[in-house]
Amino acid sequence: MAFFVGVIVVTLLSYHPLILGLSFVFAAASVIYYLGVKVLGRSLMWLGPMTAIVVVFNTVFNRRGATELFTTEHLQMTFTLESLLFGLSIALMLTAVILWFRLYQELMTSDRFLYLFAPIAPTFALSVTMVQRWIPLTKYRWQQIRDAHKPSRFAAIRSLTHSLSALMSWSMEDAIQAADSMQARGYSKSSSSNYGKNNQGKGAHDTRKRRRSSFRYFPFTTYDAIALTVVILLAVTAGLAVFFSARELAFFPVYRGVEYLSATALIAVTLLMFFPLLLEGGEQLRWRLSAQKT
Repeated sequence: MAFFVGVIVVTLLSYHPLILGLSFVFAAASVIYYLGVKVLGRSLMWLGPMTAIVVVFNTVFNRRGATELFTTEHLQMTFTLESLLFGLSIALMLTAVILWFRLYQELMTSDRFLYLFAPIAPTFALSVTMVQRWIPLTKYRWQQIRDAHKPSRFAAIRSLTHSLSALMSWSMEDAIQAADSMQARGYSKSSSSNYGKNNQGKGAHDTRKRRRSSFRYFPFTTYDAIALTVVILLAVTAGLAVFFSARELAFFPVYRGVEYLSATALIAVTLLMFFPLLLEGGEQLRWRLSAQKT
């Protein structure tokens, strides 16, 4: 979670083409490593047209640049280099952020989200997890309903109404069952506060013993603490360095300041975005070395 927050914020903070290019390259490489080339290809199939639309739209309707590329006499429109470069930067930023979110959706599963936030805010964590589960589950149920009832051409509207009614009933019944189940597990109220009201004379020590526990699937080790510290330090360093380096960057009226990028920003951004692949590569290297020894 700290890594994804760091890389997305750094990407959104910077309009520098080198930083955005690094973010896109590492996002694409991470998607290839964790999800495969086919997933990246399917993503780029719709990200490519979206990027083209953003660039064309900004170039056509943004005329604040001073460097003229060409002018159409028929439409009386002037296209500038600065608007083109600004559109390219925005498109590259959107593409990189979407790829990072695609990776976040795959790696930050519901059990990991609950591990992070259930001890702090159990109701919020459960609600977010249920929403994340509800969207693909609803799509799957809708497909089941449509497959079970294939209407004729003349009964399509009536069938659609019945299918939507069945889907809503199914979803509401599932939501009620989930709410009752979570209430039975103590998600409706704080167990410690209820116990404290009913047992005021037994002391705080007994209250702590009876507090509702939270299931933890992932152990937090010293190795995790070191990795988390490194990610936070890299994210803060990269964010501050990019922010102060990008102050000289301007697109209008003339594109300038692209050469102003500190070495600290470049190194911190590269290490931050390369950090998961570096850890994965180290794990694979140790695995192969141990296999050779055995």
